[in-house]
Amino acid sequence: MLSIRPVEHNVGKSEVPSPRDRQAGSILSFVPAHGDSKAGAVAQQLSRTLAEGSGVSVLLADFHRTGYPLWRLNETPRRLDGHTWGALVTEHEGLEILTATEVHPHHLGPLLEYARQSYQVIAADLTEARAAQTLEVLRASDAIFMVSDSTRVALEAVQEKLVWLRSINLDERCALLLTREPGGVGPVEAEHITGLPVCSLVETSEQIVQLAHWLNVNLGPRDEASASFALAG
Repeated sequence: MLSIRPVEHNVGKSEVPSPRDRQAGSILSFVPAHGDSKAGAVAQQLSRTLAEGSGVSVLLADFHRTGYPLWRLNETPRRLDGHTWGALVTEHEGLEILTATEVHPHHLGPLLEYARQSYQVIAADLTEARAAQTLEVLRASDAIFMVSDSTRVALEAVQEKLVWLRSINLDERCALLLTREPGGVGPVEAEHITGLPVCSLVETSEQIVQLAHWLNVNLGPRDEASASFALAG
């Protein structure tokens, strides 16, 4: 399991591992500080950057509650086969998307483990996930990114979420992705308020590209690798 802690790290100097070195995909969860934190936009842009810029096989897990449900919540399939997977996964503008909105929480663990065998990265946008779904995805995650702006209100909301994550022993997997707002605090103070290391700023495309490269370097097989998260952008 990945250990997340702030250390000195130079993003550009590590050698990118080849896909054959990865035995199982990494699950990255994106949790918004509040409803306007744009966690979904960050997850989507990062996923596309990894897929297009780094040649990484990426699956974006989408929990947005829109459209007609494929199954009612208590009727989602208990077994995975080609037909089931084909119904859950679609492609949009070159990015493969897992429509997980109606997947029962008890089935998410096996579903994500199944996805690990085919994708190097599974990025889960948990903006609209139900509480029980969120818990199952976070438990399966190798890294949990809290997405927040730099206002004190948002950062205090992150800190409250971290208290809950600490109570279920998931806090060591967490890091902060930050967008700066006028009148907001800087990265150092954001770390002090939240208790989380700032992994990257996510304000520009260049910062997303740098974060994607850094993740590609550091996220190997979850049973073998230990990633240390520092300010990447």
